[in-house]
Amino acid sequence: ARHRFIGPVSARRKRRLLAAARCVVIPSLVPETSSLVAIEALASGTPVVAHPAGALAGIVDHGRTGFLVHDEAEMADAIAQAPGIDPAACRAAARERYAGARMSGEYLETYRRLASGGGRSSTLGLEAEPA
Repeated sequence: ARHRFIGPVSARRKRRLLAAARCVVIPSLVPETSSLVAIEALASGTPVVAHPAGALAGIVDHGRTGFLVHDEAEMADAIAQAPGIDPAACRAAARERYAGARMSGEYLETYRRLASGGGRSSTLGLEAEPA
């Protein structure tokens, strides 16, 4: 397989590249609170291969929208299996979870609950300050 670093690309080219990719590999072990890269990949119909660190464990549905792996050998196997993931399932998961109106509504509900002293939010993992 040939590999080539292409550097920064325009939004239009990024969409084309993501949609044409076999998968997006996120090898980071850092427990990020979100992964726009993974969400953009899914929205493009591209499966994600990543370690189950931080938010990635909740973004990738193992076997449905990509693979969650624990070491390099599993990552290599997952990359080989990625073409078996249905691009439509990836796009559907992105639409279902990350649609703007749905996410905005959940954030507003979380903020209302926190502002009213309603306690911990299961959606965002935030806790209300003690009164």
